[in-house]
Amino acid sequence: MEPTQRKMKILEAVVEAYIRSGEPVGSKSLCESLDFSVSSATVRNDMAELSSIGLLEQPHTSSGRIPTELGYRIYVDKLMKHIPLTKYEQMQIDDALYAGSDAPEHLLESAAALLSGMSGYAAIAAAPSGEQAVIRRIRFVQTGRCTAMIVLITSTGSVKTRLFRCDYMITNELIGMFEKTMNERFVDLAVANVTPAFMQSAAASLGEMSMMMSNVLLAVLETAREAAATSVSIKGQSNLFLIPQLASPDGKQVMELLGHSGKLQRLMASAENRTSVLIGSEMNYPGLERLSIIVSRYAANERCTGMLAVIGPIRMYYPKVTAVLEYTADTVGRLLREFLEID
Repeated sequence: MEPTQRKMKILEAVVEAYIRSGEPVGSKSLCESLDFSVSSATVRNDMAELSSIGLLEQPHTSSGRIPTELGYRIYVDKLMKHIPLTKYEQMQIDDALYAGSDAPEHLLESAAALLSGMSGYAAIAAAPSGEQAVIRRIRFVQTGRCTAMIVLITSTGSVKTRLFRCDYMITNELIGMFEKTMNERFVDLAVANVTPAFMQSAAASLGEMSMMMSNVLLAVLETAREAAATSVSIKGQSNLFLIPQLASPDGKQVMELLGHSGKLQRLMASAENRTSVLIGSEMNYPGLERLSIIVSRYAANERCTGMLAVIGPIRMYYPKVTAVLEYTADTVGRLLREFLEID
């Protein structure tokens, strides 16, 4: 075996041993776990060289080695092996997601809860950006003598609802008229274009009907505003406080990030590939130096993609978490596409 190849094998073994145990890895124990024959002295020398080039470090003078941030980066990019999910794990994911597939918002909440439960870390599910969404359908459901609910469905799979009240009795005929009138004016319109100025123009086009439909138009405006925003579901935040390496000042900054959906979206969007791993300082956010985030994109359709992510310790088991995340993203995308095909 070539020396460079051997050193990479040793780096891989150190990373995986440290991920399993959380303890610095010594040359003697590592030598016993390698799948090739090499002396303890050679392993010790190779570990020292890997340390000299910044891939391993020694927390204490007499301790073994642990991976550096760069060591993890090399492992993830070049050494990590794909781990297929078992049939049981696939069924577990499928069952959890199908149970929440009645609406996109429920599906994403289910995905975040599932990822948090299977990884033991925090998980995030971000819907496709609402900025480019267009209105696919507007429906109305009567909820009382003078109340009804608007259901607005967009091209990204977002479903927004809002109750409104009229100062007259609502009938089935009026519900039908609401749907016909609103769909004629709003279907295929970008939700970002549903502004107060546009609504004034729409009201003017209704003539005498505008007075009786003022609350209907207001409900359309408010649901379109909600649809234009990107919704984010976060589960398992408390799991991060179980990470011994996460000091209390860092924990405060992490919780601040998790409570700010805009910052979370920007962090996730900085991961450019279909599946990306950002390690420690690569996230460019104070307090996250001891954490990593794995982000995987799913496609609701050709133009609309959302993101799922898992945030955990820098020594997380990347192969397994990546496999779970990618399978979940694929399933979420498929279920969203099925939902959007429903007329």
